[in-house]
Amino acid sequence: MVIAIDGPSGAGKTSSAKMLSKQLGFYYCDSGSLYRAVTHFLIENCVDLDDDIEIREHIKNITINYIIDKNKIFINNIDVTSKLRTIEVTNSVSLVSSKKVIRDKLIDIQRSLANDNNLVLDGRDIGTTVFPNADFKFFLDADVAVRANRRYDEISVSQKEQISYQEICIMIEKRDEFDRKRKYSPLIKAKDAVRIDTTHLSLDGQVKKMVNFINKQKKQDKVN
Repeated sequence: MVIAIDGPSGAGKTSSAKMLSKQLGFYYCDSGSLYRAVTHFLIENCVDLDDDIEIREHIKNITINYIIDKNKIFINNIDVTSKLRTIEVTNSVSLVSSKKVIRDKLIDIQRSLANDNNLVLDGRDIGTTVFPNADFKFFLDADVAVRANRRYDEISVSQKEQISYQEICIMIEKRDEFDRKRKYSPLIKAKDAVRIDTTHLSLDGQVKKMVNFINKQKKQDKVN
C-alpha cells in the first residue's frame, strides 16, 4: 500500500507522514530530503545551479542510497543526512527540484522504495507524478503565517541569528509561487486527494483525520 501526502512547505506533511507511518506500521520516505541531498551535493561541488548541462554531468554517475528503515541518505557512500537543513540548501532546493533531469532520477528511486513495502511518502508531487495510483492521497495546506512560524520553530538557535521570522515568511511565499508555476511536476492537489487544512490542527488532529478517512474507505471497500 502507498499513501501519498503532498502540500507546500510548513503545512505539516512531514511530521504527519512520520506519525502516520508509525501508527500504521509502514515505512516512511521523505522525498524532500532526497532533493535536499542532491542540492547539498551540487553546492558542495560548486555547480552552477542555473546550468542544466553542468548539473546533468555531475549527477549522471552519482550513487544515491535511501536507507528506508533508518531514514538516512547516502550520496557516493557518504551520509549527508545531517547536512540537509542548512539555510544554503533551503534557499536552493526549490530551483534544483525544478530540474527535469533531477526529478526523473529521484522519481525512480522513490518508486523503487515501494517494491514489496507499505509506504508513506510526503512531498509536492507524490500523488500527481510519483505515485498517481497511490492507494490514498492527502493534500495538506495552511495559512502562510502559520507555516512560516512552524519553520522558524524548527531551525536551530544559530540559524535564528541569521534569519528572521519575516524573512522565512517571504521565502515561503516565493517558494509557493515557484513550486506552483514550475514546468515539471508543479505543486498542485491531485484531483482524488483529500484536502486537509492544518492551520488550526495539532499534529495529532492531522493524523487522526487521515486515519479516520483510511479506515472509513477500507470499510466501504469491504462492503462493495
